[in-house]
Amino acid sequence: MLKWVEIDLKVLAGNARAVKKALRPGARFMAVVKADGYGHGAAEVSRTALKNGADCLGVLTAEEGAALRAALPKAEIHLLAPSLPEEAPLISRLGLVPTADSLVFLKALDRAAKRPVPYTLDIDQGLGRWGVKPGDAETFLRAALRLERARPAWLSAHLAYRPAQNMTEAEEKLAAFARLAQRLRALAPGLKAHAANSAILSDLPHWQLDMARVGNLLYGIYPTDVYRKKKQGPPLPGLGRPWQFYARIISVRDVRKGESLGYSAEFTAPRPMRVATVPAGYSDGLTMEPTESQIRIAAGFRYWGVINGKKAFFTGRAGIAHTLLDVTGIPGAKVGTPVALHVRRTAANPRIPRLYK
Repeated sequence: MLKWVEIDLKVLAGNARAVKKALRPGARFMAVVKADGYGHGAAEVSRTALKNGADCLGVLTAEEGAALRAALPKAEIHLLAPSLPEEAPLISRLGLVPTADSLVFLKALDRAAKRPVPYTLDIDQGLGRWGVKPGDAETFLRAALRLERARPAWLSAHLAYRPAQNMTEAEEKLAAFARLAQRLRALAPGLKAHAANSAILSDLPHWQLDMARVGNLLYGIYPTDVYRKKKQGPPLPGLGRPWQFYARIISVRDVRKGESLGYSAEFTAPRPMRVATVPAGYSDGLTMEPTESQIRIAAGFRYWGVINGKKAFFTGRAGIAHTLLDVTGIPGAKVGTPVALHVRRTAANPRIPRLYK
C-alpha cells in the first residue's frame, strides 16, 4: 500500500471519555461527525463515541444523516443545518432530528410525518448563516406550535466566537440566548437548548446548557489557546490525535548543488542533497503553497513530513499526486519507507484507505 490513513480508535475513545467527564451532570454530549467524521469515517467514529459517553450524533445534512442511519439504525441523529422542504419525507422516515428556521419546511415536515417528529429551532446569534432572529422567535414558535406532528424539542444557536478575541460578546450573547430559551419554554414546556461547541466548552464551560456539540475536541484538536495565555493546562487534558496520514517513498536520488527541480525549475538545490519522492500531493489534501517564496521579507514557513522522528522538508511545492522531500541526513529514508505527512483531515482524499487500529 503506497498511502493510507491510520486512525487509532483507542485514542478517539479516550477523547470521548474526557469530553463526557468535562460535562456537568445532566448535560448531553453530541458527537459531531459531519464531513464524514472530519475525515475519520463517520460510522466508525460514531460507534466509538457512542460506546464512550456520547448521547447522540450531529451531522450537517439529510444526505449525511441518511448515510449514517444506514450504519446505525437506532442512533439519535441530529441535522445541524436547515433542510429543504422536499427532504422532509426522508427525514421523517429515517427518524432524523432536523434543524428548522422556516415555516415552509416545518409544514412540509408536518405533512410527511405519520407520528410526532421532534425538531430543533435555530436562533441566529450573529453568525448569519441561518436561523430565526431572536426578536422573531416567539412569533415564529407560536405559529409553529399550530402544527400537529412537527414538535419543537430543541433550541440551538451557533456563535461567531473567536477564542480570546470576543469573549465578552460571547458571554452576552449566550446569556441572551439562555433568557430567550426560558421565555420560549413558557410556550413549549420541555424545550431544551444548546449553544456550546468545542471552543465554548473549553473557554466558557458554564454555558453547557442542556447539551454540548463537540467536534474538534473529539478529534484531539484544541480550538482555543486561551488556557495557554493564562499559563494553565489545556481545558481537557490528555486528548490525543487519532489520525495519521502516511505515504511510502517511491524514489530516492542524489541532487547536485545548483541543480533545479520541479515544474518550471522552481527549486534550486542550495547544496548537495538527497531527495525522496512520495506519491501524495494536493489531490490528497496536501498544501498547494510553495515552501519558499522567491522574494520574501520574513523567514516564511516550510512544510515537512516525518521519517523515523526526523523532519523531511518539502522541496518545491506539492504536485497534484507527488511531493519531493529533502532527506539529506536521514539515512533511514529509502524506497518503501513510510513518511508521516500533515494534511487537513476534512480535505483528505476520501479514496485514501482508512485503517482502524
